[in-house]
Amino acid sequence: MESCSQTFDIVVVGGGLAGVCAAISSARVGCHVALVQNRSVLGGNSSSEIRVWVGGASKHGINRYGRETGIMGELFVENQYRNPDGNPYLWDLLLLEKVRTEANIDLFLNTEILQVSMHDEHTVAAVTGFVQGSETQLTFRSDYFIDCTGDGLIAFNAGAEFHLGREARATFGESLAPEVADQKLLGSSIFFYTKDVGHAVKFTKPFFARDITKTEIVKSRVIKKDDNGCAYWWIEWGGDHDVVHDNESIRDELQAAVFGIWDYIKNSGKYDADNLTLEWVGSVVGKREYRRFLGDYMLCQQDIEEQTDFKDKVAFGGWSIDIHPSSGMYTKEAGTEDSVPDGLYHIPLRSLYSRNIHNLFLAGRDISVSHVAFGSTRVMATCAIGGQAAGLAAAFAFSRQIQAGDIYREHLTEFQSLMLREDSSILGLSVPDPADLAQQAVVTASQVLTQINTYSEDSLPYPLEKPVAFTFPVNPRIHGLDLMVNTELGGNLSVSFYQTGKGQNYIPEELLKTITVPVVAGTHDWVTIPFEWQPDHPLNIFVVVSGEPGLALMVSAHEYQGVLSFINEPVGELKQPKLHHFVRTSPILEWTNQKFNRHNFVFRVADTEAFAAGNLTNGYLRPFAGPNMWVAPFRGEPEDVTLTWSAAQQIQEIRLTLNDDVNEDLINLHHHRTDFPVIPELLKDFTVDYLTDTGWQTIETIQGNRQRHLILRLPTAITTKALRVRALTTNGSEQFSLVEIRAYATIQNLTKGVNGHERV
Repeated sequence: MESCSQTFDIVVVGGGLAGVCAAISSARVGCHVALVQNRSVLGGNSSSEIRVWVGGASKHGINRYGRETGIMGELFVENQYRNPDGNPYLWDLLLLEKVRTEANIDLFLNTEILQVSMHDEHTVAAVTGFVQGSETQLTFRSDYFIDCTGDGLIAFNAGAEFHLGREARATFGESLAPEVADQKLLGSSIFFYTKDVGHAVKFTKPFFARDITKTEIVKSRVIKKDDNGCAYWWIEWGGDHDVVHDNESIRDELQAAVFGIWDYIKNSGKYDADNLTLEWVGSVVGKREYRRFLGDYMLCQQDIEEQTDFKDKVAFGGWSIDIHPSSGMYTKEAGTEDSVPDGLYHIPLRSLYSRNIHNLFLAGRDISVSHVAFGSTRVMATCAIGGQAAGLAAAFAFSRQIQAGDIYREHLTEFQSLMLREDSSILGLSVPDPADLAQQAVVTASQVLTQINTYSEDSLPYPLEKPVAFTFPVNPRIHGLDLMVNTELGGNLSVSFYQTGKGQNYIPEELLKTITVPVVAGTHDWVTIPFEWQPDHPLNIFVVVSGEPGLALMVSAHEYQGVLSFINEPVGELKQPKLHHFVRTSPILEWTNQKFNRHNFVFRVADTEAFAAGNLTNGYLRPFAGPNMWVAPFRGEPEDVTLTWSAAQQIQEIRLTLNDDVNEDLINLHHHRTDFPVIPELLKDFTVDYLTDTGWQTIETIQGNRQRHLILRLPTAITTKALRVRALTTNGSEQFSLVEIRAYATIQNLTKGVNGHERV
């Protein structure tokens, strides 16, 4: 057997989405990274081997502005362009290309880590693995490791402290925890795909297939012949077992259930399934839960439900606390026990490293959370943005040669500034970057949206058979609201104004005032609602409108920055008691936007500062208590935003963050189809220019853009008193928008990248 040893700045073990994002984030700031994966494909549970949808904080569009940004956001947006039909093999290809594009990443597939070597009881020195099919043993040495294995293989063998199973209720005071701690877990899954071949196909069940009529499946689960893949998320088993050591028997039982379910669909006579055949059946088990390692903080149920605002927030989630019965598909219980927060919640840095192994970071399923909180944090897009945070944390620690916990204790502000520079997914955080020259500039624009008016010529009536609602930013005040009303009969219109609570929430939390306005018969025009309000700081407001029979609002089939409209149509899960038992609900389940996305009720308010050019340097990268972006109406001509300094600046790097509409729910596989290949709000064609003594000179012309975060690095620095972004066209939006501009005197890296590490 051949053997080889190599030293890296950072070693990431586990090539699921957490590991992919961890490796890319470390590499992009200059670290030499080993990404070690025990399968032949990347993506973990999202890969073509297992085919789980990449769920995240948006929870399939239930949460507003919930889609992840950063590296996970890149993957969502690029997959939408390349793979709108959700082909699992094209998803595999995208992940592989993203990793191979990074010169600072060395990728090792089919490599199973078998041994962890320690410098001392608190420090990992190396990990050693075997490459399947090549009879080669590899040793990876580093001062910093990130365990993204899901099961926590590296952390466990290093002696990191962990929990396994369900904590007792008294441990964290969690109402969803059992009275007594036990070893029960969420189970594992295997899925299947079917195909209509246009002619009759028979199916002869194997002898080991389960007769599901003798189980609880037929009684307590919903079986649809046209469902595929992760629509069968409830095919789950093994939570009463050791999901690692019993993995083979769990796989056998899951496959027996799959073939039993398929036999029931094909041969029970209850389904029109003659022309359907099996196209794919998983052979690799998709695990949900195993070890969870202890960091300096353990996220718990209350942190999710109460949306705790941690000072060391570095990521966010939004999936409900979604706990499955350990007996899985054979239980008489509902498929899930759900607790739904009112919006997105924060994840602290202290949950992303081991508290007793000082050079070990954590990302993915093995982070420091309770079993109950894990019911939310386990979904893959949340794991992925935690991976980006852990990768940057490891790179930051490497650049300063400090322990993982030292970042929180001594360098938190500096680290969070780095995260924002790298477009990480963080809510409600603005941290000054001393090196960013844009923060010293005066920002102006050729045009700014100064009023909100959602009217369009193709607007249509929407009868007020049930209450409707919309949100918009109030900055600095609201001085009356006009609604476009359509009625022949007339009647009373009731309008209620609510505060939304936390900056990331879009719910009617606290009633401010209800106003009833009589509307005369034959009205087809604006109706003024006399409402005055000035909050202490910019906020969103939630407006509920109801009316007597015969009244209608107008609806525009166009998106509008900072505005969302809702209908009072509860999500489908509330109507599926066999699958979902809700122990905590939220108005987000009642006021829904998915079926009304990119449509808006027609209203107008005057004199808003919510879209000012100054938003470009306010430090916020996402909507939070307002849109946090510059917006201008598209007038058929270019619009400029300009940064001006009183003295000349040397600039070598420019970073632009564009608006990719994080309210648009994207998915990697077949959960739903989004029709447009590129997010319409993204600037498509634009130039970046600088001012010289002879006028404006173009640094770069960007055409056909489909990315959110662009970094322009110049061979040599320019000297200028002004930078300009000239917006030419969008990808379909009728408004220009831009989130952030940054400018630096030098190339921004933590380290210099690959520098000839020796192979031994």
